Amino acid sequence: MDAESASTPLIAFEAVWRSYGAGDTQVHALAGASFDIARGSFVAVTGPSGSGKSTAMNILGALDVPTGGAYHFMGEDAGTFDKPRRADLRNRHIGFVFQGYNLLPRTTALENIELPLIYRGLPGRTRQELAEEALLQVGLEGRGHHTPNELSGGQQQRVAIARALVSEPTLLLADEPTGNLDTERSHEIMELLTALNREHGLTIVMVTHEPDIAAFAGRQIGFRDGRIAFDSATGDAASC
Repeated sequence: MDAESASTPLIAFEAVWRSYGAGDTQVHALAGASFDIARGSFVAVTGPSGSGKSTAMNILGALDVPTGGAYHFMGEDAGTFDKPRRADLRNRHIGFVFQGYNLLPRTTALENIELPLIYRGLPGRTRQELAEEALLQVGLEGRGHHTPNELSGGQQQRVAIARALVSEPTLLLADEPTGNLDTERSHEIMELLTALNREHGLTIVMVTHEPDIAAFAGRQIGFRDGRIAFDSATGDAASC
């Protein structure tokens, strides 16, 4: 990575709007949100239901595009990418972790982890080796041949994290990753994510509505009514 790339924010929201509908029925899910996220950051995105945080995550994950402003990823205007180019961005650079794990129920942990590598066309032996490495990374060595219903909720989420990691993403997006877990398992998952960030430099952006979970992140960005209500990195608290 050259010096210019290292100094460029991984993510830049520049007065991003996302509107739905038209006329009297138009809704502004985002209303001019602006923030940068540097490589290697661990950021928690918070806010009440309808605040715009999920819309922001969809744009970050190249699942949606702004209707105004700009979204830059790795210095490129990703908000202008067409669907195939956004799909390529997701496949190459973004890992996703969801509240509901999204594991295939009748396949083993290793087979679930291999899925992103199948889309890349990697041979079977290479896929298996990389999946085993990812399983080791999340502390589940020896569990690769178990199906999801043979694993606890916390173990299933570890498999889901391993699946997100196996492609060596630039960015990990976690949407309420502890939402289905008890407090002890939730903190175990957060300790794992914290270790991945600190020890491997993985950039993580996580949506959560739980203050104790958000506290694991190095930075918190709060949304309200489609705008940034506060940003702990700057100490700014906007009046929305």
